[in-house]
Amino acid sequence: MKVLGSIDQLTQFLRLGKKMKDSIPIGFLGGLVGTLAMDLSNIIFKKTGLSEKTYAQYAGSVLLSPFRLIFRENYLLGQILHLITGSILGIPMFNIMKKTGKDNYLFKGAVYGIFSWETLYSLRQRLGLVRSKTYTTRTHITTIIDTLVYGFVSTSAMVFLSDPTIFPQAINQQIETPAENHISKQQNIPKGDLTQTMENEMLIG
Repeated sequence: MKVLGSIDQLTQFLRLGKKMKDSIPIGFLGGLVGTLAMDLSNIIFKKTGLSEKTYAQYAGSVLLSPFRLIFRENYLLGQILHLITGSILGIPMFNIMKKTGKDNYLFKGAVYGIFSWETLYSLRQRLGLVRSKTYTTRTHITTIIDTLVYGFVSTSAMVFLSDPTIFPQAINQQIETPAENHISKQQNIPKGDLTQTMENEMLIG
């Protein structure tokens, strides 16, 4: 009931148009949303036969033998570990965005997703930390797509949740030549001053 109450408060908070400024909740929630989208992508690939495993199996096999993941409670444990990992990974991702700005946030999410794939999937497979092995090339390709989905959705959710003032503003400085600067100053002269200047020149002449 407490979880439902917290979700309801968050929904009302967003409905009022208020945004968050605390980095840790933004990163955690953004990572959680991205992880759920990643799982949805993975389930689609699994049902179509393009992927061999789910991320609950990958995460659960770090602690348990793969054959034990056929039991529902063990599989659920793997899913919880996967959601926690994805949510926590959102925190450093948001800190990067907070320092570099939200410009090109989809590209930043894609880079971070590929980095996560290399460290959490590829490297752990090679080191034997993940005992649920995969063998087909198309499974590896689908996991890359899944991590891209994670990066895209996570950064999009973070931008949506965040107050715009917490991001550094991009400063576009236009370099003007002396002639362009002189012209721009002339264009900014009030009409009244220009008229008086012309009248004074006529009287002097």
